[in-house]
Amino acid sequence: MKSDESQLLLFKIEDKQKYEDNVTYIYAGSDAAAVHKPITVYKEKNASSYLVAGRYVGFSETHLKYKPLIEEERKVVVEKLGSGKIVKFLSNDLTTA
Repeated sequence: MKSDESQLLLFKIEDKQKYEDNVTYIYAGSDAAAVHKPITVYKEKNASSYLVAGRYVGFSETHLKYKPLIEEERKVVVEKLGSGKIVKFLSNDLTTA
């Protein structure tokens, strides 16, 4: 089943330089397949700020493509990252900058 491209979030490859090289993967979901669908989290360099991209689905020449999270998954990610952290979620608003 191919996902609808219009529902995907785009992250500019050139914007990855703002984040540390190490990427964090968080597992959220109640189904057994959730372990095979990690959520990608980027940590901003020299900050306690995180960008939660979503579930990786592919790439183009200029962007990485992610499936957005549902509200329940967002709550799990914030909980697993811990308190005192600034957590931003990738959105179409961020991709136009």
